[in-house]
Amino acid sequence: MIRTALRVGALSLLGGFTTLACSNADDETSSDNGGAITISASGEELALEGYPFPPQPGVEAFFGDGWEVKFSKVLVVISDVHLSESPDSSPSDQSKVGKRVASLPGPFAVNLAAPGDLVGKGGGGERAWTLGRIENQNLNGGDAFDSSQRYAFGYSLIDASDSVTELKGFAADDSDWQEMKQNHWTHLLVGTATFKGTECKASKDGYDFDALPTRVKFRFGFEADVSMENCQNPENTGAAFDGEEFQRGVQVKSGAETTVQATIHTDHLFWDTVDHGAIPLFNQFAAQAQEVDGEFVVTTEDLVGVPLAPVTDGQGHALPWRSCVDASEYTLPTLPSEVTFETEGNDAITDLHDFLIFNASTMGHLNQDGLCYAPGFEHSH
Repeated sequence: MIRTALRVGALSLLGGFTTLACSNADDETSSDNGGAITISASGEELALEGYPFPPQPGVEAFFGDGWEVKFSKVLVVISDVHLSESPDSSPSDQSKVGKRVASLPGPFAVNLAAPGDLVGKGGGGERAWTLGRIENQNLNGGDAFDSSQRYAFGYSLIDASDSVTELKGFAADDSDWQEMKQNHWTHLLVGTATFKGTECKASKDGYDFDALPTRVKFRFGFEADVSMENCQNPENTGAAFDGEEFQRGVQVKSGAETTVQATIHTDHLFWDTVDHGAIPLFNQFAAQAQEVDGEFVVTTEDLVGVPLAPVTDGQGHALPWRSCVDASEYTLPTLPSEVTFETEGNDAITDLHDFLIFNASTMGHLNQDGLCYAPGFEHSH
């Protein structure tokens, strides 16, 4: 999915990520107090319906190298939803907010590939899951929310464990959930990719793409704990600070319900860069797939040791770029002619395994595209 650009800052230790995400809010200006907040979670329509190929009208994202991708599970653990005073404390430092005034602790485990009980923020076929309701400033003596003020909004993605008992879209005995808990994963994405490209072009002659499987099952589970803070909100109509796309914070409607959505963007896992705004690609994963009981499967562990400059296949051959769409939709890279993934100076990312975990830490947003603050990341528009 094409997103507003973010440039990743220096990473000191893989597995200890914090990230930028998105936020929502309504720009109501009534001075009356009151109102409540419903917290929801969604993977957008793409988590539910997948990425069709060829690109379809009205579908925002597609795989430029010719793959159709569908999910059977998109499991994430969301925790520590909270609101704080003074989201605009520092125009130049999005991390600075006032005191916390309300929370929905959770944690909640959600299958975003299953349709939830609410219409999602993107409308259409998007469905979201209700996580809970915050009726007042429950960390501030139960005071009503002030509908004339905006509140900084944040949440975290944490490890699966037995302490997570609020499950949405799957049962407690689900085998994928049991594996998540055993491995302390924050995310697990399970699905199938099917190659449907025709009239494809490559950046370099001589590579045998026919040697790649055309149907691959994937299981990407990983630990990518991350905290999103003081999110920008696409639903705000006020002027944003320089260098930010939307005004920060959530504004509660007087005497009414305001829905705020934690949104998980699945496309981040399939980018060729840690910078936001890339097109999804799957060849790098198909090239690592192993045959298991007559089917080709790729897991996170199969990516350990796979280099990034260039990316190689299972036989150690450098993988050229490939495009199976019109140049107006995806410009085939020519230099370098072999797939090279950009880490934007993050030297701790040394292979495709770490690259995937890093991009998983950027999946969280709020109300579709509102960017949030997290240590290790900075804006780049």
